[in-house]
Amino acid sequence: MKRLVVIFVLVTYLLGATDANQLLKVPFMLKHYNKHRQQNPSMSVAGFIRMHYINPVIDDDFAQDMQLPFKKHNADGCMISAISMPIQKIEVKAPAIPMPPITYTILEVNAYMFLPMVAIFQPPRIIA
Repeated sequence: MKRLVVIFVLVTYLLGATDANQLLKVPFMLKHYNKHRQQNPSMSVAGFIRMHYINPVIDDDFAQDMQLPFKKHNADGCMISAISMPIQKIEVKAPAIPMPPITYTILEVNAYMFLPMVAIFQPPRIIA
């Protein structure tokens, strides 16, 4: 029973929130292909797809052509419209913090003489 519920929820989501519902139009596409095949027996499947998707032509059956799968996007997905919220303008006001001026001290070439003299490398000593 859980498996059927999961499959039902998954199919409902896929058909409502994605363009997978276009796959339900495949039988109409087959009927439309058969109609074109009756008019022109030499038409192949590749020629049908080229005529309707790659180089579409506005002709007498253009309204039927637009009902083929993946010809137009359905913007009325049930899941998307259920969770969308109106856009609200957000304004953030932060107080300006005054920054004190920064002063830099530039040392001269001979300024190292005024620093404490600590020698890192010293000669060895004998500790008695």
